[in-house]
Amino acid sequence: MILTPPLWATPCAALHTRSGHRSRITCLRFNDDGSQLVSGSQDTTVIAWDVLNESGLFRLRGHKGPINDIAILESRRLIVSCSKDTFVRFWDLDTQACVYVLVGHRTDVTGLAFLDQQQRLITTAADHQLRVWQLGYSSLYASSGTTSNNDAADEHTPDAHLDEVKSPVVAELQGTVARSTHDRALGMAMSPDHRTFAVFSADSTIDLFRIRSTEELQRRLARKKKKAAAKAGDQDTPQLDLNDEIVLGGTVMAQGKVRSFAWQPTEQSGNKLASVTLLSTNALETHAFERTGKGVTSQRTAYFSHSGHRKPVRSIALSSDEQLVVSGSNSTAKLWSAHTGRCIRTLESGYGVTCCFVPGNKHIIIGTKDGWLRLFDVASGALLHEVEAHQGAIWGLDLTPDETGFVTGSADKTVKFWDFELVSHAAGGSKQLSISHTKTLKMTDEVTCLRFSPNQKLLAVALLDTTVKVFFSDTLKFFLSLYGHKLPVMCMDISQDSTLLATGSPDKNLKIWGLDFGDCHKSFLAHTDSVTSVRFAGSSHYVFSTSKDGVIKQWDADVFTQIQTLKGHKSVISCSAISSKGGLFVTGSHDRSIRVWRRSREMLNVEEEAEMERETEYEKEQAEREAMEARAQADDDEAGRATRRSAETLKATDRLLEALLVAIEEDAKGPDAPTNPLLTAYRVETGAEYLRHNLEAIKSSEMEEAMLLLPYSQVSELLKYLHGFLTRNLSIEKASRCLLFLVRVHFNQVVADRSLLNIFDDLRSSARAVLGNKRDQLGKNLAGLQFIRRHLNENSTMVDLEVAAPPPKKSKRNT
Repeated sequence: MILTPPLWATPCAALHTRSGHRSRITCLRFNDDGSQLVSGSQDTTVIAWDVLNESGLFRLRGHKGPINDIAILESRRLIVSCSKDTFVRFWDLDTQACVYVLVGHRTDVTGLAFLDQQQRLITTAADHQLRVWQLGYSSLYASSGTTSNNDAADEHTPDAHLDEVKSPVVAELQGTVARSTHDRALGMAMSPDHRTFAVFSADSTIDLFRIRSTEELQRRLARKKKKAAAKAGDQDTPQLDLNDEIVLGGTVMAQGKVRSFAWQPTEQSGNKLASVTLLSTNALETHAFERTGKGVTSQRTAYFSHSGHRKPVRSIALSSDEQLVVSGSNSTAKLWSAHTGRCIRTLESGYGVTCCFVPGNKHIIIGTKDGWLRLFDVASGALLHEVEAHQGAIWGLDLTPDETGFVTGSADKTVKFWDFELVSHAAGGSKQLSISHTKTLKMTDEVTCLRFSPNQKLLAVALLDTTVKVFFSDTLKFFLSLYGHKLPVMCMDISQDSTLLATGSPDKNLKIWGLDFGDCHKSFLAHTDSVTSVRFAGSSHYVFSTSKDGVIKQWDADVFTQIQTLKGHKSVISCSAISSKGGLFVTGSHDRSIRVWRRSREMLNVEEEAEMERETEYEKEQAEREAMEARAQADDDEAGRATRRSAETLKATDRLLEALLVAIEEDAKGPDAPTNPLLTAYRVETGAEYLRHNLEAIKSSEMEEAMLLLPYSQVSELLKYLHGFLTRNLSIEKASRCLLFLVRVHFNQVVADRSLLNIFDDLRSSARAVLGNKRDQLGKNLAGLQFIRRHLNENSTMVDLEVAAPPPKKSKRNT
């Protein structure tokens, strides 16, 4: 459960998952009919995906920086991408090659849009100007839909004189248009009618530019000529420039930094538009626009948000009854229901770095970065008491086991002890809870965290000098000094039986200590980044650790093994809290979300978890290896496979190879030979059926990688079975895809192998016959659907005419 809920609580599930990029995806674009998807990533590559077949088509390499924006020119069979490397590249969809590189920007190109039937290109960059480029295409990339519908379009259609140019695409800078702000432009979006476009900047500004029509340009030119004629001695003929055509129509200030902007599809025609804006605060704004003769007017129509944190979560605490959760951030603290995920109240607490519930769960104590302690009432949210407890940040706060007070540790090198007390309220004479300072323990260095032992005998204090000092809690006499970490201990916890101490540090290590002699029982290289919190689960010796790598791990402190890995957060996990019985675990992260993890009743197989961990490590190593290969091939090969190898593709290859061997063995047996138990388990009678069952079980996104890893010695046998499937009209789609991919990959070997000539001759005839029948069937179905659509449209038109027709007039009779 996530305590920062999504904006819409509609049930949804992922239809398909595709793995191809090695880093964060920055932009996505569908083609016109939605059958293909193009994605750009921070790994500098562009990947084209087949949405219907759920597979990748190809990968485009060439950019030297993250991809910022993508456009698909489907009528010209081109993909256009812009990147942080200051270049705009034009890619051919058929040859998967870069046919033109547009240079001329001094900073990274952040957005692009097309005008005049893709004859002009507008780009945004990190500077304050928009650049407009005049494009020309050779006859090879001439758009089939390009038509000249006005006299002014001739100057924007240079295709006619580009047949003599050797380059497929030519771009020439037509001019620049200034934006209203000098901050970095983050992107742009063109309206559906191509008459208005928006440019959003890093300073929360959205500039709305209007493109004047031909009639407006003619009227403006006439006014210019009239003014020139009125001036005596002015011999220059007035001309229209780019700033006369593209004008700033208005500016919208969003309520936060804009992450993305999109125009809403609207049924209204004319000058009315609508948009959706995604803000960095994870909120949405909707605006309504109307084009007028003087510009573009805007009005905010809705603001969708939730009551979650706007900044990273820094501290968290769970009530003893497991009903409430309090979390602290840069300026506020929020009170949540642990079961419904609803935000109950927001407290103005300041920069809270530590917090806890007072025994009874009716009050909350929050320690801030500036050294203040603030006591809040849960029911009303009122601030009952505040005191400047320390001269530095309060990094440690823990309740005493007898629940009569608490202890704080700070960067001012002191540990202070506090007691709860009831004081009379001055107004009505009623008593309210307050805190009072009782004693101070001075340390030799800054305190990073502290913890009481549950038996109240010991107090462990971690210092900035990488050591942990253990004191007797009653006399505050020194007992033990634990050292072994290379960096300061930032988090620790003591088991409920007060025998073990777990510590975590930015050196990525988790250490288990014995509190009887202070010896280190075990040291784990637990995470790939700093360990941020450790918690013992109830009365057991199970330990949960969180890290800046965004992963939660569970350990057994008795046998020193890792139990499981929990993933869910998208950024640094900064804090955690656990219930007294260990059934509820709460984590807060820099992704501004709080996740609640509940103990399930399902049995956990440690060996399976270890296998999954090894698969994850393998995929990381494989991704790094592929990244190195991609960098080595970047200058030689622009196109590559869209998918990447993973543990799932290896398993798919193993299953396919095993099924192929079983099928070959079964078909070679006599009629009286015993049947393979695998065929009985899958309820099939022949080896071919068993192979087809396993072939259908392979995901479309993993098919190509599985075929690629298949040994060539088994390819000829697989081709024979594919011929059988096509002949019997079984698994036509999978069999055809496998056949085409195998021929494309092993083309040289297949051509050289004369033993496969007869097989391919049979495959060609069977594939043509089967696919021809499927094509005819598909055409018949499409024709029937089109007939039904025309019939429905005619009926709806007749109904509209009947409704719109006025009632017949009654004739007046003379009486």
